[in-house]
Amino acid sequence: MAELQLALDGDLVSALDLLSAVHPYIDIAEVGTPLVFREGMNALRRIREAHPQLTLVADLKIMDAGRAEADIAFSAGADVVTVMALAADATIAGALESARAQEKRVMVDMMQVAEPRARALELLGLGCDLLCLHTAHDQQAAFGSPFAQLADLREALPSAGLAIAGGVKLPALTQILPLKPDVIIVGSAITGSADPGASAKHFYERIRAYGDA
Repeated sequence: MAELQLALDGDLVSALDLLSAVHPYIDIAEVGTPLVFREGMNALRRIREAHPQLTLVADLKIMDAGRAEADIAFSAGADVVTVMALAADATIAGALESARAQEKRVMVDMMQVAEPRARALELLGLGCDLLCLHTAHDQQAAFGSPFAQLADLREALPSAGLAIAGGVKLPALTQILPLKPDVIIVGSAITGSADPGASAKHFYERIRAYGDA
């Protein structure tokens, strides 16, 4: 069954307020890149203290110094760090070394990868835990969510850990869930709604209903 990951991109106060409303309905809280820029590792520490049961992702989008930067996030309470698929293999290997030493995980952001299937095989060979098919924020209006890439990778790699992110809305679950992603990442469809708790519940219930079918 897919897990629901909530991307928190605002400030820390807003993130904590949101989590107080939605935490029963999400599996993973993502400390998004804008939140990291605003608050640094303090955001991870504060959210970990407030919600020790949640899996925490630090969306660092690591491109260099893989082990050193992953170490920083894991020490602050992250369970997962993100690394860019476009990073050098040595950088990704460094992040993986950090993760393995601390029994944590690495998610690879496939944004802007020209040949996703070929790169996915390389990344899985390195030992990466999750591959995230991600439509960049600045391209969502033009390209939407990457259903085609997810479908292609799921067909080619039936046992791979896959996530989907980028403009995911509730109606899109009809297309997403049959592709069996391991993680569905949602941002503004929950955080920007008038009632984030109700919106998170709708996502959660749709995902659970499909998994129980």
